[in-house]
Amino acid sequence: MEQIDRFSKRFDSTLLKATATVKESEVFIDDSISYGFRAIVVPWYLMDRVVRKVRGTDISAACGAGFPFGFETTETKAYMIRQSLRLGPEVRDIDITANISAMKSGDWDYFEREISYLSGLLKNVICKVIIEVSYLDAVEIEKACSILMKLPYVDFVKTGTGYGSRATTVEDVKIIKRVVGDQKGIKVSGGVKSLSQVEDFMASGADIFGSSSAIAIYGEFTEKYPGIADLK
Repeated sequence: MEQIDRFSKRFDSTLLKATATVKESEVFIDDSISYGFRAIVVPWYLMDRVVRKVRGTDISAACGAGFPFGFETTETKAYMIRQSLRLGPEVRDIDITANISAMKSGDWDYFEREISYLSGLLKNVICKVIIEVSYLDAVEIEKACSILMKLPYVDFVKTGTGYGSRATTVEDVKIIKRVVGDQKGIKVSGGVKSLSQVEDFMASGADIFGSSSAIAIYGEFTEKYPGIADLK
């Protein structure tokens, strides 16, 4: 399990709105670096800029494969992963979107076969699998997590892309935690906008977060808990 000793290291600072401009992304990257977040995510075609700017720091450039619905073929996702890793060793996180259609169809063999293959390409970097809980019922969430538990190179179960039908809930996280325990990390993404949400999610078992509001949340944290390194 990834060791976290600072609150800032609980956040993948994310800018993925469709209208994000190059200039906006550049400012976002610089601001996120100044806060020392665990990772930075911007539109994929601009990730080389993140790689250059985080070089020599402990901040990861995080890329995705199959975002946001996971509909691409397995080989297409594998190509995306390989291209991301070619950007440099600063790419230390890959977030794979599982095929939502396959999960909703009950094709769990496809789900397992695809994620097993793709996660096997990521033995030396952090692999997160997005199961997009907003489209799944409790039984489907449990099934997806039980399969991911069998895959040694999956490090985190991630709740969403931010493009789902609703925000992640505390109950979603509790369901995941019941299955994965302390064997896999949990990343909450999708609607994380306040410190109070982060506190509730952590109390339910979440470890890290993807948020476009990471800077604002960190500001809330330092105001509420001056001199404290992290929430426990």
